[in-house]
Amino acid sequence: MVSSKSGQSLLGLWLAITAIAFWGLLPVVSKGVLDKVDAYTLNFYRFVAATLILSLYLVLKKGPVISVQLRAKDLVLLLFAVVGLLANHIMFMDALQHIPAGTSQIIIQLGPIALVVLSVLLLGESFSRIQWMGTLLFITGLILFFNNRLPEIIDASSDYAFGILYMTGAALIWIFYGLGQKLLSGRISPVFLLLCCYSLGMLVLFPVAELNIVWQLNQVQLWLLLASCFTSLIAYVCFGESITRWEASKSSALLAFIPLATLCYENLFSLLLPDYIFAETLNWLSLVGAVLVVIGCLIVANPEKVVSSLSAETK
Repeated sequence: MVSSKSGQSLLGLWLAITAIAFWGLLPVVSKGVLDKVDAYTLNFYRFVAATLILSLYLVLKKGPVISVQLRAKDLVLLLFAVVGLLANHIMFMDALQHIPAGTSQIIIQLGPIALVVLSVLLLGESFSRIQWMGTLLFITGLILFFNNRLPEIIDASSDYAFGILYMTGAALIWIFYGLGQKLLSGRISPVFLLLCCYSLGMLVLFPVAELNIVWQLNQVQLWLLLASCFTSLIAYVCFGESITRWEASKSSALLAFIPLATLCYENLFSLLLPDYIFAETLNWLSLVGAVLVVIGCLIVANPEKVVSSLSAETK
């Protein structure tokens, strides 16, 4: 019995790592094709792929997608969650056209941090001293990461500054999804929530998507488009399976490492596909800042784990 439980936990760990690997890859491969395919068309193809695969996944799982009878309040929360995630996906890809992939994942971490703060304000959840420390580390990390471009961002007149502002909006609007999912937990399956988002997104973007653009792509661009369609989908499924086999708090904690994975991918693919993907040159302060952003996210999202780890170290 112990051996079986240990095996499930190990599988859950590897599924979580796989999810991080694919989520970290998403902005890199997407960035490589966004100069040819606009953000709306790219998202349309992503939503089509996600709708088909998630529908099949739910059929194979054979579990209930709605566990209780939904109230009017639940339907409103469902709508907010769907619209929030849909807007987040569209704005993310749009903003990605203006900033590097690694930078996008640093900025998008504002979403989970803001969700924790909003949960404190609206749901009365506690915010400990160590979480304040994590928030301070996160803000310090952001300042250090953008140390050599702060004047450009403050001036707010460049394409880069617009991308930063737009990506910040994408991160903050994700709160609607995060809060909705949090309040609907135990009532609606998270996978079904994603399916609602992607199927609606497919319908919304169909009129503006340039479907014929795929015939104008070369082989590399087609592979990048396919990778963009399936990376986040594989990540969501792996993460969903991970939290059924491993502690959800531990799986969620690992998500803070996604920006570091993206920065690594960005530098690797800029060497493998220099005509399609480039890596922003970062100084040592920027790298320290990226690490502090990750540490700050870990502390804010999982203060109990941090406290227990520190307690164990002092014994």
